[in-house]
Amino acid sequence: MFDQGGATASGPSRISRSTVVTGLAGSLALLPLAWAQGSATRRRVPQLPAANLPHDGKVPGAGEPIRVVGIGESSVSGVGLSRGDETVTAVTARALARHTGRPAVWRACGLSGATVRDALQRLVPSLAPEPADLVIVAFGVNDATSYRSPSAFADDLTELVTAARNRVGDAAVVVGGVAPLACFPALPWPLRSILGWRSVALQAAADRLAGRLPRLVVERFSAPLKPDLFAPDGFHPNSQAHSLWGEKSPPWRCPW
Repeated sequence: MFDQGGATASGPSRISRSTVVTGLAGSLALLPLAWAQGSATRRRVPQLPAANLPHDGKVPGAGEPIRVVGIGESSVSGVGLSRGDETVTAVTARALARHTGRPAVWRACGLSGATVRDALQRLVPSLAPEPADLVIVAFGVNDATSYRSPSAFADDLTELVTAARNRVGDAAVVVGGVAPLACFPALPWPLRSILGWRSVALQAAADRLAGRLPRLVVERFSAPLKPDLFAPDGFHPNSQAHSLWGEKSPPWRCPW
């Protein structure tokens, strides 16, 4: 489901510049249509709540705990899930504990509907100033739907990672892949294609972060998302998707 790219892991070749430019031009030309279909879709798609508690936890093991922090949009807050311990942050902590035999502690800081810029203002200040070993960063859907430019998205991510490290220390960072909106069942055609072009452009911008920041990898989706990976709203990932995310893109490939 995921591949990792960057200075410390290999992955598929970067998205070509011509693909990005063509998609961005098409999305701008079709902006009025995207706005109209987006408004209708928001009225039609059910609004699911964030997951219930817990939003932090501990996995048993021997030795020093591995400390995992998740910061992101609705995927981190668990929209579409029943409990917070089904989210990617918790799944990753369990996978790390199983792989290393060490205990793991995790905490998730998510905000439904957040862009990276929103998170800088509303989530990062709420991060407890406690050391972390791994930070999972998960954004992109709301930046795509709000037509955030790729360069601004990359700058925002750089600022967010730097700000988060100022609070939790020099943690390794995994930046989640930008979800391919072209696969979202809730989105009608051609809106799904238009927003899919935007998500491709944001992914290409995120890929370059590994060259800006140390001890960071960027995930990419290696295959289209299947309908059975979505919650009933057809927009948010379900527990199976979170499990794949946390289990199949092992963060121990980060430069510990």
